[in-house]
Amino acid sequence: MWSDPLISITLYLGLYAVGTVIADKTKGLICEALFLCLVYAIGFATGIIPRDSLVSTGIPGVLSAFGVMMIIVNLGTMIELRRFLREWRTVAICCGGLLIMTLLCGVIGTIVYDKYYAFSAIPPLAGGVIAQQLVSEAASNAGMPQYGAFAALVCSFQTFIGIPLSAYLLRKHCDPIVEKKAFEMEYEAKEKRFPNLRIFRPLPKSWSDGSVMVTKLLLVTLLGSFVASATGIPSAVVILVLAILFAELGFLERETLTKAGYMNFLFMGLIMLLPLDFSSLTIESLGNMVLPMVFMIVLGAIGLIIGGAIVGFFLKIDWKLSAALALSAFLGYPLTESIVRTVVRSFKLPQEEEGKLLSMVLPQMIIAGFTTVTVVSVLMAGVIAPMIFS
Repeated sequence: MWSDPLISITLYLGLYAVGTVIADKTKGLICEALFLCLVYAIGFATGIIPRDSLVSTGIPGVLSAFGVMMIIVNLGTMIELRRFLREWRTVAICCGGLLIMTLLCGVIGTIVYDKYYAFSAIPPLAGGVIAQQLVSEAASNAGMPQYGAFAALVCSFQTFIGIPLSAYLLRKHCDPIVEKKAFEMEYEAKEKRFPNLRIFRPLPKSWSDGSVMVTKLLLVTLLGSFVASATGIPSAVVILVLAILFAELGFLERETLTKAGYMNFLFMGLIMLLPLDFSSLTIESLGNMVLPMVFMIVLGAIGLIIGGAIVGFFLKIDWKLSAALALSAFLGYPLTESIVRTVVRSFKLPQEEEGKLLSMVLPQMIIAGFTTVTVVSVLMAGVIAPMIFS
């Protein structure tokens, strides 16, 4: 009975709703993904929830067939190149943090455990469910689903370190600013001249409904798949680059899936893929993953902080802010915004001063989250996942 599709989807959505409430009450410390992974991991291992419960809904099949690639294209439509040029220092700090994190995890993680644990952790540590799912798919295709489950564990638990560390570093960065009333930018980000690449004119309103927008998105997805097949470049990388390009050209609308009304469903399905990775595991095998997971997350945090601080030093930016920007890989949006607002509110400043302090930190944290979670993690997963499981 529990494998009935209607019962399975009702159970999942009910748990998803509970997870959403918990995430709100804990300010994102216990997110929906973490709650669902814990419930389903225990349910699958004990037999309370059938192992085919999520598969029976049909949603994982849709996501695997084309849904994940659609979400990657949608991520590309959210990236404005001119914004990245304005905040090039933030982008450089994030890339430096990710580079040191990759080196530490790749070398030390391989020595302490093995290359599968080490490299399965790197893309989700770089940020994002999409990166984790690309690793899980590659692991499953290689007949090693346990490493997909490991990547899901890392993806789910990294916020437990990312949230308190980021909040602490941001607080320490803001302390002297508030004390000295130095509410001005530490550096002036010069506006870069960026050419208008738009060549596609907006469609008439009668041709601008959700189905037309999603059709255009699917055409870019299809083109990316053809290019990837012809060149041998990982499809996730090609599709993300094409999405950024076609959004700049005006062919794709910004945040296509959200405007078309498809994003909530696809995101709900994307989160469903996380607990799915635990369907073949036992309590014993899950227990064996705890120490490697904690080790890789701590090692990743150290790498991000060191890398971010080093690049920040050369760019003459406070190391505490640089480290917090690099740690955005463990957060992503909206946590990057909610943490900044929480820290700024804690100073109990007058409204005008609070607004100035917010404007000093918030844009950089949002761009940092975009850089790590939306761009680099997908590119890393697209390259690393096929290599380690080939």
